[in-house]
Amino acid sequence: MKILHVITGFGKAAGTTVFCGEVCSGLAASGHDVTLAILDPSEPGRYQVDRRVHVVSIESILSSCNDYVPDVAHFHVIWLPIMHKLCNWARRSNVPIVWSPHGTLTPWAMKYHWWKKWPIWWLFQKRDLSYAKCLHATAQSEVEDFRRMGLKNPVCLAPLGVKINGRVEHVERVEGEKVLLFVSRVQKKKGVVNLVNAWAALPQEIKQGWKVRIVGPDQENHTAELKSLCNERGVRQDFEFVGPKFADELQREYASADLFVLPTHSENFGSVVIEALAHSLPVITTKGAPWAEIETAHCGWWIDIGVEPLVKTLRLALLLEDKERHEMGQRGRRLVEKKYTWSAVVKLMERAYERVRK
Repeated sequence: MKILHVITGFGKAAGTTVFCGEVCSGLAASGHDVTLAILDPSEPGRYQVDRRVHVVSIESILSSCNDYVPDVAHFHVIWLPIMHKLCNWARRSNVPIVWSPHGTLTPWAMKYHWWKKWPIWWLFQKRDLSYAKCLHATAQSEVEDFRRMGLKNPVCLAPLGVKINGRVEHVERVEGEKVLLFVSRVQKKKGVVNLVNAWAALPQEIKQGWKVRIVGPDQENHTAELKSLCNERGVRQDFEFVGPKFADELQREYASADLFVLPTHSENFGSVVIEALAHSLPVITTKGAPWAEIETAHCGWWIDIGVEPLVKTLRLALLLEDKERHEMGQRGRRLVEKKYTWSAVVKLMERAYERVRK
């Protein structure tokens, strides 16, 4: 098949980028003719894809007229006028569209900057999404978001995947120190404010010897706000804000941690959860992420959003024996190996593309 993927930014830290990049690479490796259109192909530090993927600008697709007509187009962005132009291009060219909103239609997301989103929704976005032959969801909760927004399209359900590697060995650690790790964009949606407040509420004897490492790129100067809050709550010495990490450096962060936390308000999937599970880390995340499975698989805690549930869960998790945390982590690793490899995800998307072509 000749397959076009479209995404605007292609920075390394976003789960949307990882999904798009890994699916493109997997499809190309399987023999498909894959083109990836982004705003700026010369963007420095962008996520790397298989060399067989043709990386072009979005403008080149729009200006190609009938010179380039793929069998299917997969869009990964909403809200932007340029995506509306691409939707119109696909209509004129009779190209079927698969569209991945990637969590942008959750109730929390729709309330955030609502004054920008709702006019666009009624102006063109709902109509454009309704035109798609298939919507892609990463979890059942996202399907429910589609229906809540009045979208009746067929849905392809395919999670994010992870590359299964062994844990990085010989990681230097301070003797006696344990690490609670957060990895994601540092933005309000991710709930780190709740984490700081919960940490401050824990008795000192429970968190003695633990450090909290906040790994990820800053958005809207939220890191400075969090540092100020840490100072106010008297826990600044326990928190380390280390910025974004990639490739081997990020693997070392996972490998040196004892416990993972994502206290998010809203996720369509939460790719960092499977990355943590793949590194045999027990996971604490909220019901803002679709991860009830970590409880049924006994590899972590799926909790209500807020400070009090987080305090209660951290108290339990920090007091576990190392052996108990290790056993939880091993169950998480087995869950990922069974269900969340990229090869399995690519096969799901291939079947979706074949259906929309009929």
